[in-house]
Amino acid sequence: MIYHRNWYPFDANTIHEHVPPTSGVYSLFSHQECVYVGASQQLQEELTRSLKSEHPCISQYPPDEFQFEVVLGDERLTRRDELISELNPTCRD
Repeated sequence: MIYHRNWYPFDANTIHEHVPPTSGVYSLFSHQECVYVGASQQLQEELTRSLKSEHPCISQYPPDEFQFEVVLGDERLTRRDELISELNPTCRD
């Protein structure tokens, strides 16, 4: 697993420059507070889609930064659950 603990600005250019089109988990932050933790088979696509999220909670706490981790296969959901426990995001599904 490769976990990118770097803080990336949450914008389309940064997503396309730094996030690979592969499976993994991601965390969205607003003022360094975790807003949401998600998992996707296609990280780059999912994060790009999240820029326009209509999720009521995420809209209330607009993300300004993100982190991601490449995680393949079934480990993705396990890792997402671990990050939810660790980061305690404001918004849940």
